[in-house]
Amino acid sequence: MTAREHTACFSGHRDVPAEVIPVLREALEKQILFLLGKGVTTFLAGGARGFDALAAAVVLNLRKLNPQMKLILVLPCPDQGRKWVELERELHDEIKRKADGVITLFDEYHEGCMQTRNRYMVDNSIVCIAYLTRRAGGGTYHTVRYCKKQGVMVVNLTADNL
Repeated sequence: MTAREHTACFSGHRDVPAEVIPVLREALEKQILFLLGKGVTTFLAGGARGFDALAAAVVLNLRKLNPQMKLILVLPCPDQGRKWVELERELHDEIKRKADGVITLFDEYHEGCMQTRNRYMVDNSIVCIAYLTRRAGGGTYHTVRYCKKQGVMVVNLTADNL
């Protein structure tokens, strides 16, 4: 694993409105390139659908022109996407194949494994790029709160901040 000061993670909602995706993709590109200019070269993504998949795809695309960039997937368990629709599973598998590394924390799903995955990413990052639109509840909300407790900077790419 790359040193924490060269690592960023992503946290965001699984459901991203279709009309937001182009603007969010552009904001992700800008933020990732900004961080790359500051020495952040490793990006941790949780492998979930929605924002995680979008962020991972942006990193993979930018990596074509910036080969020093690395995408590491941090999965809570091997069968994370077992209940997803086929298209989401195919995208997940493609991202997994193209990633520079995959860390799987547990052998199987159990209650709390997603939160452990999120905390692992925060504990190994200097900054978290988030897509948090809700004021309370949910994994992203709790991850952003954990970032603040741990002194990890949060860049929230919501419509209010784009």
